[in-house]
Amino acid sequence: MRFRLFKPGRRTWLLASGIGQLAWFGLEACSGKPFTSSGAAGESGNSSGGATAGTGGEAASEAGESGSGDGGSADAPNGGSAGAKANAGSGGKPATGCDCGAGEYCQDGTSKCQKCADFSRLEFGTPQKLSTLSQSSSSERFARPAATGSALFYVSGALDNSKILYAASPASGVGTPVTLPTVVESGALFVSGFSDQNLFFDRRQSGARELRMGSWTASALLTKDAPVPEPINAPDSDDYSIAISPNTGHVYWMSTRNGMPELLWQPTSMGDKTAPAVLDLKIKAGTAQCARSGEDATPWVNLAGTVLLFRNPSLNEGCEPNDSGATDLFAAPLNSDGTPRAAATALASLNNVGGMSTETDPTLSGDACTIYFATDGGTGDFDLYKASRN
Repeated sequence: MRFRLFKPGRRTWLLASGIGQLAWFGLEACSGKPFTSSGAAGESGNSSGGATAGTGGEAASEAGESGSGDGGSADAPNGGSAGAKANAGSGGKPATGCDCGAGEYCQDGTSKCQKCADFSRLEFGTPQKLSTLSQSSSSERFARPAATGSALFYVSGALDNSKILYAASPASGVGTPVTLPTVVESGALFVSGFSDQNLFFDRRQSGARELRMGSWTASALLTKDAPVPEPINAPDSDDYSIAISPNTGHVYWMSTRNGMPELLWQPTSMGDKTAPAVLDLKIKAGTAQCARSGEDATPWVNLAGTVLLFRNPSLNEGCEPNDSGATDLFAAPLNSDGTPRAAATALASLNNVGGMSTETDPTLSGDACTIYFATDGGTGDFDLYKASRN
């Protein structure tokens, strides 16, 4: 838990103008970018224009299957121009007459339609607050798409009192509990076709965190609630924040079984007893490549297992934490065996560096045209946001 020295107000994302496409090994700046205050976060709309499939779950064409963006190419994602200086009020250049179809977005400042399933470029428009779900009396985190349409799972409440909720219509009302009110849970992930159960999450009980799974339908509470089998859960350890690629069988999660929080990786299906390994995940910070750090990476992987999204403390070129340990969002390309293909780069168009602003819990929509995440704006009180590909 990070203690904050002050509690600044919310800030609007001020995105850097003229951000170009960068190769994975060509990024020359630290994670994130500076920003300045100008209005309430999430007020302005997305400037990408014409990207009808990227409205964060409000388009009828949205695939909506959580835990998985559509296939994706083998190309590595581009984290954007980390460290670029922001221009006040700039949410990217206006689009110039795109007419993109489902599963496409209009590239910022051009009339070119790009496939959302192509992760060689990962830029986003101005984040928009999910105001209906973000309640003033509690923190909301882990917004993740449900089975169909615009529906979302998310977590509401402090870490020691958090509940998983399901919102069938996020724009019109708050969610309803998925499990009994007496349990403390987090990190819900809906994954169909991976096992008999389709909802994965972690639960706090007896002073520890354990990964669980169950069968969920929109008309009832969770059934077939059971622990995820070993070796994903280990005795006398905390296991939490699970990410699954059902197409490959790769599973990623956090565990303290080796004495400290580590991001583990299971290279085979969940029923295999192969011992998990620590994921050798590096992060690009200027010219340096730094080891992953932090108590919780909040990982997410797409259905095809080609891109991993996660959070990590903001780092300088000496691999030392920036911004009092506040976290930024990152993306790493994955090999077919589930290991990182290159160092991860920052999702700079979403990261606010300064004021101890923590960005966390990145997740793409089913069509990969929209990202969901949570941020506290430096206050310690998290709200949910979405942003369209740009």
